[in-house]
Amino acid sequence: MKMKPKSNAPMENSIPKKIKSPDHVRLNKFLSNAGICSRREADENIKMGLVQVNGKVVTEMGYQVGPKDDVKYDGSRIQKVPPVYVLLNKPKGFVATAHGNVTKKSVQELIRTASKIQLPPIGAMGRPMTGLLLFTNDEALHKKLSHSNSIPMVYQVILDQNVTKEMIAQLKEGQLVFEKHVKISSISHLDGKSKNEIGIEVHSLGPGVLIKLFEAVGLKVVQLDRVTFGGLTKKDLPRGTWRKLSIKEVGFLKMLP
Repeated sequence: MKMKPKSNAPMENSIPKKIKSPDHVRLNKFLSNAGICSRREADENIKMGLVQVNGKVVTEMGYQVGPKDDVKYDGSRIQKVPPVYVLLNKPKGFVATAHGNVTKKSVQELIRTASKIQLPPIGAMGRPMTGLLLFTNDEALHKKLSHSNSIPMVYQVILDQNVTKEMIAQLKEGQLVFEKHVKISSISHLDGKSKNEIGIEVHSLGPGVLIKLFEAVGLKVVQLDRVTFGGLTKKDLPRGTWRKLSIKEVGFLKMLP
């Protein structure tokens, strides 16, 4: 009786399993280490086909990934280094560019010791502006916060003239800025301060947009300071210093709509 020769052809729709080596880890552990989810949740996500390795969907348990593998979760590339979250109380004279352009006196100089890798800021902030600025290499969270319209922010603003009731009404009603209707959620004069100093609450409005909004009602910004960002505050964070976020703070940011 003749034996049928064994076929070396791979099974249809199968992906060769990685050979285990010291620099390889199980796919569920890789997802967990990257802060995506727990190992148990990772197993479920893998089963559902939400994970790709080198452009191919992997659904098998125990699959091994190495340093050179390109891993994506739900379409987004997973960082191969642990995510870092840094909050800076930016002083005057430094500039933050949303696209990481090389500039003199960049805010990157202020957080140089926070991480060995480059941490891009969420949003831009010019040299005259001060206050809270968030940095992270977490691509998913960075993308979410950069495109969100719901991040609560509070600013303290000094203007070139007193702010009248009519101006306040115009700011609350909203103005056309960069072809978008922009308005301030809440605005009030600061206790014990002159009438040209106000506190405002907005949602996902950066300094550049706010400056244009004030100009639309005849006001020029002299000083702009962001005192809260998505629930984060400047408490125990002197101007020019930074700190890393707690796990609880990161979780809260991820829950923002």
